[in-house]
Amino acid sequence: MQKERDDYWKPIVADLKRECDVFKNEWKSKENEWKAERNVLKSERDTFKAERDVFKIERDVLKAERDVFKTERDVFKTERDVFKTERDVFQVEKDSLLLENVGLKRMLIH
Repeated sequence: MQKERDDYWKPIVADLKRECDVFKNEWKSKENEWKAERNVLKSERDTFKAERDVFKIERDVLKAERDVFKTERDVFKTERDVFKTERDVFQVEKDSLLLENVGLKRMLIH
């Protein structure tokens, strides 16, 4: 009687084990697919991060260049202001010399 029961259950258990193995294999295959997709997404993310870092570096270089140009512009403005001041001083000296010249001419004429 025991043998009959064992004979009855053996194929059922074997079927269940096969189904379980098939399910495990399918699950493992799906897990591997998901892991591969995740790795692809991670790789793409890392690529985007690297590109972003390159853009940030380029931006920082451009900002530094802009700051250099601003500094040069400020230097030129300062030089311009110095030249304007010198021009004004020369103009005052010229006017003073002209007045002095006119005064000397008057003195010579009279």
